[in-house]
Amino acid sequence: MKRAVVALVVVLGLWLGGRASAEPLPVVVDRGPIVVRAADGLGREAARLAARAERTLPAIAADLPGLPTPPRIEIRLVHDTADLPSVAPAGRGAPRWAAGVAYPDVGVIAVALRRGSQVHDVTKTLDHELAHLALGAAIPAAPRWLHEGFAWQHAGDLDVARTETLVGMAWFGGEQPLEELEAGFPADELPASRAYAQSYDFVGFLANRGRWPDPDDDGDRWAFRRFLRALAGGATLDDAAVQAFGVPMEQLFAEWKADLTRRYLTVPTSVFASALWIVAALLLVVAFVRRRRRMRRQMEAWAREEEAAERARRDGVDRPLRPIVQVRTPVHVPWPGTHDPLDEPGGRDDHELADGDLDSSDTVVGDDDDGDDDEPDPKPPRWIN
Repeated sequence: MKRAVVALVVVLGLWLGGRASAEPLPVVVDRGPIVVRAADGLGREAARLAARAERTLPAIAADLPGLPTPPRIEIRLVHDTADLPSVAPAGRGAPRWAAGVAYPDVGVIAVALRRGSQVHDVTKTLDHELAHLALGAAIPAAPRWLHEGFAWQHAGDLDVARTETLVGMAWFGGEQPLEELEAGFPADELPASRAYAQSYDFVGFLANRGRWPDPDDDGDRWAFRRFLRALAGGATLDDAAVQAFGVPMEQLFAEWKADLTRRYLTVPTSVFASALWIVAALLLVVAFVRRRRRMRRQMEAWAREEEAAERARRDGVDRPLRPIVQVRTPVHVPWPGTHDPLDEPGGRDDHELADGDLDSSDTVVGDDDDGDDDEPDPKPPRWIN
């Protein structure tokens, strides 16, 4: 009897322990068609996600007018991405790199707050997965590239890595045809980046193309919504494209490739020009700072000179602010020879003639040394001024 009781206790304990381990999400926020189940300690985040889902779903439904919607959505919130497989529907699992996973056929979303020390933007992750759920309910047979592009339309943000991938496609090609793109989504994150980037950009092109291939005609997404309704009604991709855009998918894909080249081919040039402007601005800032420093040092030097002059005035000492240039008297150079014509006896004026002296223009007629009285004997002047 005792053995039976012990065995019963052990079995009951194992059952209760298994039941507790099978329910790792004890926090529940019930908003009718939206239910959030969260791990212990995530009550506030669960309530915030429930309110976010109520605001996001109507915006997503605007792209799917008149199409079926998920009858009930269950959001499962965990702390880390490593916990996602444990809350996935039975037999489904989850990618090891995903921040969130959608299971449209059962109306379940699993979302993680972080991956190790990396914190996720859980609201954008939720918007992305809700778009997957809505499109899966409206078009169960939607291709994977349409799913990813549609989800990005409602939760898109700037991703530098995907922009670099698109720039590489614009410069070097490598786009996958739509019929092969479905196989371009492997289980690992990095190899899938090209397929994701192409899907996001191509669906974005379709959503903004409008009925006609006019860059200024986005059609208010009318053509894109008609395309989705045609697919939901069972039309093929080509038939739906002709109904909505007037051309088959092959031509739409060619238009997207041309648009991709036009948008991203000039990105490196614009980045280089921006870098030049940044370098020029930095040089101007450096020059301005250096000029300010020189002016400050000059002002400080002048201030010190003024202080020195003021102290000198207070002390009664006349101190010049700056050195005075000394002017030296030229050294007297004597006239060459023995007689200086400017040094006349008696201090006569240089420009005056003494009595008996002749001017250079005077001519003396009289006896000369050779006794010839007929010819005048000119006397040369002492100097010519």
